[in-house]
Amino acid sequence: MINLLPDNTKQQIKAARINVMLFRYIIILAISAGFLALACLITYLSINNSFIFAKTAVTNTSASKVQSDAAIIKTNLANAKKILDQQVSYSKIISAITNDLPAGSKINSLSINDGSFGTTTTLSVQATKSDFETSLKTSFGKTTYFSNYKLDSKTASQDPKSKYPFTYNISFTINRVVAV
Repeated sequence: MINLLPDNTKQQIKAARINVMLFRYIIILAISAGFLALACLITYLSINNSFIFAKTAVTNTSASKVQSDAAIIKTNLANAKKILDQQVSYSKIISAITNDLPAGSKINSLSINDGSFGTTTTLSVQATKSDFETSLKTSFGKTTYFSNYKLDSKTASQDPKSKYPFTYNISFTINRVVAV
């Protein structure tokens, strides 16, 4: 077939075809953009609805569970505190006693148990000098660990070669503050 159309008309027809094709592409692009916008809107609404549902579910059901769990933990901590408050550190008691003993004396006998707090405890101390009673009374009187100091007896050893010839039996009360 021979094309006898002028060149100007041929260009116009070719441009018209390209314009129709571009118009189709623009329509397809607009439909695709609309579809994507609709898909994003549906996804947003779905996620927002799930969030609201989950938030109300967590608020309604978990709040009571969390509160009950918190109450259980609080009770357990209170019980642990009671146990730890009643714990006795015997090494602190013995350290406090030995720190209050004057130089030149040593512990002869001491018996401590859980019932020793707030009750009278007896301590036997051996000393090198006969005038330790005033030093003992002063030492035990100025500390907060002990109270109610009292000298029960004082005996002298019959052995002249003894390094600690004097024995003092004293009684005092161990205050609870020493065990903390």
